[in-house]
Amino acid sequence: MSRVLITGGTGLIGSEVAAYLKTKGYGIKILTRQATDESKGLYHWDIKNGNLDPKVWIDTEYIINLAGSSIIGGRWTPSRKKKLRDSRIASTKLLVDQLNEHKVPLKHFIQISAMGYYGDNGNIVLTEESPAGSDFMAQLCVDWENASDHLLQGKKSILRVALYLSKNGGVYTKLGQLAKFYLATAFGSGKMYASYTHQTEFAQLIEGILNNTISPSIYNAVGYEPFQMNDFIRAIANNEQRSIVLPNIPAILLKWVLGEASATLLNSYRVTSPKLEKHNFFQYQTLQEALKSL
Repeated sequence: MSRVLITGGTGLIGSEVAAYLKTKGYGIKILTRQATDESKGLYHWDIKNGNLDPKVWIDTEYIINLAGSSIIGGRWTPSRKKKLRDSRIASTKLLVDQLNEHKVPLKHFIQISAMGYYGDNGNIVLTEESPAGSDFMAQLCVDWENASDHLLQGKKSILRVALYLSKNGGVYTKLGQLAKFYLATAFGSGKMYASYTHQTEFAQLIEGILNNTISPSIYNAVGYEPFQMNDFIRAIANNEQRSIVLPNIPAILLKWVLGEASATLLNSYRVTSPKLEKHNFFQYQTLQEALKSL
């Protein structure tokens, strides 16, 4: 049985990836702030103090690094920015330092990142070859990805995730609940672009990388086509057999309430993945198909 270690394995994405890989015969280990419980595949780590239970490395062949506190949730105060960076960058550095120190014979290190890497780009179509942005989210992603550059053993891939679509939580379930009560609405002009990451496609991408049917590289782990946020909200409402009745929330109000953090709702990321298209990877050809599957 191949052993996969997942950081951030108790979050929505991590737990779904873990559940999927278990059905494919992989053994799963999870790093957690809880005490080690090997019977449950849980191993303790303490990012702040730089501690990690070395027993986790026994038979570990693959790592999926998903650790990182939520980017959404209030203003980006200096202390919040530090938490966002430490939960991603300090944790990744600790992970790789320990891998190198214990000379773990790792086969593949999968580093998760986000579409925020590219910064606000309006209508420009973005691919894996597009340059990084310069705002806080972009620099956070750049530093997050670079934090594993000193890995000494094993292949490395980077997956830049967009709006994660799952029937078990996250953006779809929250907006779907609002739509049921005719409360769903977009932000600002609603013309900003975004992309989705579907729970099934993402799990299959991970599996493909682990079993070498998808080559190691940097991938935008996104759906087949980007969409504008007005269309996204409308599609979710239609999926719940509802309509949109409320006006968009003004951008100026979001900026007043959230400050710099309003970028999470107002930036435009028209992200595509020519690399995955070459692999004939996409299971869903439209946003509507992806939502309907949920």
